Amino acid sequence: MATPQTYIFSQEQHSHLIPYIAALHASCITVDHMVGPFLPPLTNEKLLPWWKERIAEVNQGTRVIVLLLPETAPGKKPPGPDLRGLAMLKLSETETGSFRGYIDAVLVNQKYRRQGGAKALVSALEYEAAKRGRTLLLVDTETDSVAEEAFRKFGYVEIGKVPHFSRVLSNDKKGETFFYKDLLPSA
Repeated sequence: MATPQTYIFSQEQHSHLIPYIAALHASCITVDHMVGPFLPPLTNEKLLPWWKERIAEVNQGTRVIVLLLPETAPGKKPPGPDLRGLAMLKLSETETGSFRGYIDAVLVNQKYRRQGGAKALVSALEYEAAKRGRTLLLVDTETDSVAEEAFRKFGYVEIGKVPHFSRVLSNDKKGETFFYKDLLPSA
């Protein structure tokens, strides 16, 4: 099995992965009960346009998507089933927030969890954010989730919790925990 690597999403090299990206997202929502932008039932009609909008943001320079894939030979497109994970960074579009970025997704295929994939994806996003002058990163996670604990381990500082933040399939609401990380901490 090839060692996974992080790659910055490129329309030319990775657009064929969009259905696999949508399937990974759907799996995280339906199997893991992750709070996301959608409630089941999930359909391609719901997911694919949403992901195409995210790709358009990449093309506009307002979003970065990092993929976790096995190492791929230069010039060769990775097979869709090889997608192991992805993470997204939304870049602030305001003049007053031009130093901020918002991590709005870290998704790892169930088969590849607890192998450092989430850490690799977040590290790659942090690197890409810093390259773009985005030194203050924000993220929110479902309260009491694996993601909440992971971001603590990654050095993110908790700002606070909001109870009853997102609706879930059972019509209940789950809390959300908000974090930040300053990539250029003052000495």
